[in-house]
Amino acid sequence: MARGKMPDSGGDMEVNLTPMIDITFQLIIFFMCAMKFKALERKVAAFLPKDRGLAKTKIKLEEKPKIVVELKRHEEDTRTRVKLLDAEIGVDDEGFALLDQRIKAIRAENDEIPGEINAWAWVPHQHVIRTIDAFMKANIKDITFVGAPPPGRPHSGPGDPDSERNVGDR
Repeated sequence: MARGKMPDSGGDMEVNLTPMIDITFQLIIFFMCAMKFKALERKVAAFLPKDRGLAKTKIKLEEKPKIVVELKRHEEDTRTRVKLLDAEIGVDDEGFALLDQRIKAIRAENDEIPGEINAWAWVPHQHVIRTIDAFMKANIKDITFVGAPPPGRPHSGPGDPDSERNVGDR
């Protein structure tokens, strides 16, 4: 071959596909194995130990103190009774004024106390909002709304035996 001349590139070139096929099969095998490990990983979580056997573990949860406000009103009533910590403190505006003061006093004793609102079905939304405002004025932002009574506790709503009037007696 002479210097400075390019080799003849007019011939047919062949592409060797064997390495490409080998890599493809290796990738397929890799992903198949990776999927198997994922499936095993999911199964491991299903076989966690359960609390069954001779000795049962009983955990008694410590109930944190909270400010519980209950708003009571029957269908035919025109006034809402305000209860704070199982003690009635007033009715309508008088009750909400006292509620503001007492929530602030309780909050002064305990900085991280949460609030809970239990409003009966016929309590106007305005009174629920006033209760939320009382919590917000005392800088309590952790507020829970009660939907149903916990197990073992009587229902506090229309038909509650603790209420002044039982709706079922009509």
